[in-house]
Amino acid sequence: MSTSTTDRARATVPAAVSSFAAWVARWVEPRVSGLPRVWVVVWFPVLVVLVLGVLTALGISGSSTGNYWGFFGQGADPGLMAGEPRPIRTDEWLVQSSWIVSQVQQGFPVVNQTLPGGMDATIQNDLPSWDWSTLFRPHVWGFLVMPLAQGMAVRWWLPFAGLLVGAYVFLVTVMPRRPVTAALLAVALGFSPLVGWWFLPTTIFPYAWAFAVLVAVLWGVRSSSRWARWVSAGVAGYLTVTLAMSIYVPYAVPAVVVVAFVTIGLVLGMRWPALRVRRATGATGSPDSADRSVGAGGVLASAAQPAVSWRRIFVGLAPLVGAVVAAAVVLVVWVATRLDTVRAVLGTVYPGHRTEFAGSLDREGIVSVFGAPFGGALQNGVAQGLGPNQSEAAAPLMTIVFLVPVLVWLLVRSVVAARAAGSTRRLDWPVLSVLVVLTVLWLFLLVPGWTPIANLLGLTRSTDGRLRLAFDLLAVIGIGLAVARLDRDHVRTRWWVALSGGVVAAASVACVWYELRRGQEPALAAAAHWKVVAVLLVVAVVLIGFRLVLPGVAALTVATLLVGLGVNPLYRGVFELPVDTKAGRAIEAIEAKEPGARWVGIGSTVQTAMLVESGVPAYNGVQTYPPREMWHQIDPSGRYENAWNRLANVNWTVGAGEPVVTNPVRDQVLVTFDACSSFAQKNVQYVLSDVPVSSACLREVRDLRQGGLDMHIYRVD
Repeated sequence: MSTSTTDRARATVPAAVSSFAAWVARWVEPRVSGLPRVWVVVWFPVLVVLVLGVLTALGISGSSTGNYWGFFGQGADPGLMAGEPRPIRTDEWLVQSSWIVSQVQQGFPVVNQTLPGGMDATIQNDLPSWDWSTLFRPHVWGFLVMPLAQGMAVRWWLPFAGLLVGAYVFLVTVMPRRPVTAALLAVALGFSPLVGWWFLPTTIFPYAWAFAVLVAVLWGVRSSSRWARWVSAGVAGYLTVTLAMSIYVPYAVPAVVVVAFVTIGLVLGMRWPALRVRRATGATGSPDSADRSVGAGGVLASAAQPAVSWRRIFVGLAPLVGAVVAAAVVLVVWVATRLDTVRAVLGTVYPGHRTEFAGSLDREGIVSVFGAPFGGALQNGVAQGLGPNQSEAAAPLMTIVFLVPVLVWLLVRSVVAARAAGSTRRLDWPVLSVLVVLTVLWLFLLVPGWTPIANLLGLTRSTDGRLRLAFDLLAVIGIGLAVARLDRDHVRTRWWVALSGGVVAAASVACVWYELRRGQEPALAAAAHWKVVAVLLVVAVVLIGFRLVLPGVAALTVATLLVGLGVNPLYRGVFELPVDTKAGRAIEAIEAKEPGARWVGIGSTVQTAMLVESGVPAYNGVQTYPPREMWHQIDPSGRYENAWNRLANVNWTVGAGEPVVTNPVRDQVLVTFDACSSFAQKNVQYVLSDVPVSSACLREVRDLRQGGLDMHIYRVD
C-alpha cells in the first residue's frame, strides 16, 4: 500500500468519527426551551417497558418466596433462575406476599377476615382489593386480572420501572444532550444497595414520586406545550396519592424533604438564573453587550438563560398545584371513608408514637452509612460491622458527599459572577438547595439538641436508616445539576477540586476499612470486590469533576452493580403454601368441611404464613393495627394492651393458663397458648404446630412431613 493511500485511510477515521459525532449532536440538540426532544425522552422508557414487560409475562420477579423451598422442598428449587432468596427480606416474602395470597384466597375483599374482627385491606400492607382506592395502586392491578405469578411480577417491576423512568426523565431534562449518561445513572440508582435490600412498592415509589414532582416543576415552567405541562403534573399528582396510601412514613419523609428544598431551588433558579462564566481570551473583538467583566482575571459573565417572571412561573406551576389539590381531595375522601382504621393505626404504640431524636447517629452508624463499598459482605450473608442485619446495613455509595467540592466550586463560581455583575440574586439556586438539604440531613443525624425544629421538617418521623434514601436521591440530582452547569459553561472544575472529591471518597473507604479491621468484624473478610468498588468510586468522582462524564458515570454504575445487582433473585412463579405444601392442602380441606373454624399457629413463623395464605380465620399474622375483637378475646381485661397495640407479627408459643402477651422485639408479639384455657376453649378449633404439643385438650388429626418440617394439626377438644 502506498504512503498516500495509508494517509488517506488514516484521515478517513477521524472524519468518520467527526461525522458520527455531528449526527449524534443533531439528534440530541434540545428544543429552544432547553428541554429534550421527544425521542430523547422516550427511548429509555420504551426499553425499560419492553424488558420488564417480558419478565412480567413470564411470571419472573425478584421475590424471595422461594425461601419456603428451604423448609418444604428437596434438591434444587425449579422456580429459582438466578441468585438466591434472602431470608432477611421477611417484609416481602413472609409478610406482604402472605397477605397477598390471603387476599387471592378470599376474593380480594376490602376487609380481610383472617384475623378475627377483620383487617382493612386498603391500608394494610398495600394489598389488592375490590375498592375504589385500588385505582391509585397500579402495582396491584395485575392480581385482579392475571394469574398470581404475573400479578406478583407486575407488583415487583412496575414501581421499579417508575424509579428508572422518573430518574431518567429528570436527568435528560437537566442535561438533554446526555441520554446515555442519564440512562446509566438511572440504572445505577435502581441497583443501589439501599433499593435492593428494601425492595418493596412502598419503598420504591418515594423515588418515582420525587422525580415526577421535579420533572413537573421544570416542564411546567419551561415547556410551551400545554399537554406536556398537564401530563407531567398529572403523573406527579397521581403518584402523590399512591405514595400517601402506602402510609410508610419513614420512607416518604426523606423524599418529601429533598423535593421541598430542591423545588424551591429550581423555582428560584428559573426566576434568577445563574450567570454563565467564561474566561476572556484576549483575542480581538469585545464581548457582546450581555457580557460583563468579572474581577481582574478577565472572566466574563453572561446570561445562561433568560429570567422567568413570577407570573410565568405561577402560570406554569398551576397544573401541578391543581394536581396536588386534586390528590389532597382524594386522600381526604380516602381517610374519611376509613377514619376508624386510620385512628387505630395512629393510635398504636409502635410505630404510631415513634419519633427519632436529632444527633442519634453514633460511630457505628457512620461506618454503616459509608459502608456500601463493603456491601458484598451483605450478599454473602454477613452484616456484622456494618449493621444489625443486611437490610439495616444497606446504604448508598454516598456519591453526593464526595461531589460536595464540585458543587461548592460551582456555587462559589456563581456567587463571584453575580457579585461582579451587580446581580446578587443570580446565584446557582438549585446547587445551593442541594447543599442546604444535605447539610440539614447531616445536622439531624449528627447534632443533638434541635429535635423540636427537626420535627417541623418531619425528620423525626423517619429513622437513620430510612433517611439514607435522601442521599440516593441527592446523588442523582447533584450529578445532574453539576454536569448541566459544566456543560453549559464548557468547563471542567479545577484539578484540585476534582481530586479533592476523590480524596474524600478514598478517605471514607479507608476509615470504614480501619474500623472493620480494628473491630475484627466479619464483614471485612466477607466483602467481595470492595477494593474494585472503592477504586471505581474514586475514579467516578474524579472523572465527573473533570467533565469526563460518561466514563465517570459508567464507573459509578459498575461499582453499584458489584454491590447491588445480586441482592434479589430472579424467581419464576410464587411458592404458594396452600398449593405447594401438604399441610396447606390439609388446612384447605378442613376449611371446606368446617367453614369458619379458627386456628392458632405454634412454633416458627412458617405456621403463621401458612395460616394467613390459606385465608382461614386465625389468630396469627402481621397486624398493621390491632383488631379489637381479636384482642378482646385474647386479653379481655386489656392488661397487655401496651404489648399488642402495635404493628407487629403475632405468633404463639406453648404456655400454661390464659394467654400472656410479650414483645421479644418491638415489632413482634408473642402470645402463650394453653388448649385448656378459657380463651382456647371458647375461640379456637384447630392448632397448627411444627413441634409435637402435649395437652389433654388437644387431639392430633394430621401429622404431615414434608422437606425438613414435620407439621402437626390438632383439634381443640
